[in-house]
Amino acid sequence: MHPLEKCISDIKNSKSIAIMCHTAPDADALASMVALKKLIRQNLSIENEQKQIDLFVDTDEIGELNSAIVNGVELNNQHVDKYDLAISLDCASLPRLGKYAELFKNTKNTINIDHHMTNEKFAHNNLVFTTSSTCEALYRIAKIYNFEISDEVCKLVYSGIITDTNNLTQGTITVNTHKIITEMVQRKINLDALSEHFFKNNTKSKAYLLKQALDSLTFFASDRIAFMKLTKQDISECNATVEDTYGIVNHGIEIKGVDISILAIKQEDNSYQVSLRSKGDISVSEIAVSMGGGGHDQVAAFHFDGLLADLKEKLIHLCREELSRHPVEEKEALFDNSDVSPNQDINEED
Repeated sequence: MHPLEKCISDIKNSKSIAIMCHTAPDADALASMVALKKLIRQNLSIENEQKQIDLFVDTDEIGELNSAIVNGVELNNQHVDKYDLAISLDCASLPRLGKYAELFKNTKNTINIDHHMTNEKFAHNNLVFTTSSTCEALYRIAKIYNFEISDEVCKLVYSGIITDTNNLTQGTITVNTHKIITEMVQRKINLDALSEHFFKNNTKSKAYLLKQALDSLTFFASDRIAFMKLTKQDISECNATVEDTYGIVNHGIEIKGVDISILAIKQEDNSYQVSLRSKGDISVSEIAVSMGGGGHDQVAAFHFDGLLADLKEKLIHLCREELSRHPVEEKEALFDNSDVSPNQDINEED
């Protein structure tokens, strides 16, 4: 049986399902969990049977922006002793499930649905898609099987797509991504409201935190690498949350000439959570893998235990190696107006 067919069959035939995502969840992780539960309820429930579907995420807090996704949704409440099926969403490795990794591992049947190219395929059935987000992968599965897709599921899917691509400016954006968005426009889903919520709704605390990060900004490799750092103390002093750190690393990659942007956040245990961004053909996924993490070509992350000086030395070296494979080239002009003749003098005689 094809892995996708088996996935659908297993979901349909399971009476109890645990759905979970990675620790410190982003919008795509949360939205994909809620969207999948809705899709199962609407399309894969056997007649006269009420499935038990529980959602789990290992996190201390969900920030203001992402809390809207799970508003009214029950989390982390295990209603059965043993689940028939466990589904991991948007998670590249088993340890990233945090304290719910054991629950996943001890379930007799497991499915892993993800879009990270560095996924370790840790389930019985692994479905890793080349998509902008896990939400997009779920939408494409739903379309393949002609599922009923509600407006609420569309909103969740769009939220996952735009947040994982930094408003369609990074990551794996394909023709299919744009087709999905076109379908949502045709359905008159209020996409502008969702974009405004995630990208024009920053707190003052985030603005102060951004200032702290930019104050730490340093450059390496002839200004092709931008490095910023924050501490948990910075976050506390700005009355910010972990969610407020999301997107700060993008400010480095938006600087002309910068090809790799790094944000290192010091944790309370003196370890560092590190985010990476890149432009064009420059990949940071293998850099993250070398440091024990993973991700995509242009978006990746890892956790580092050790001193900041050691982190910078190893990481900058890996970044320099990647940049050496992509020497700076003169960029072609965006527009070619060579076929446009200069205006002829109106007084010029024929």
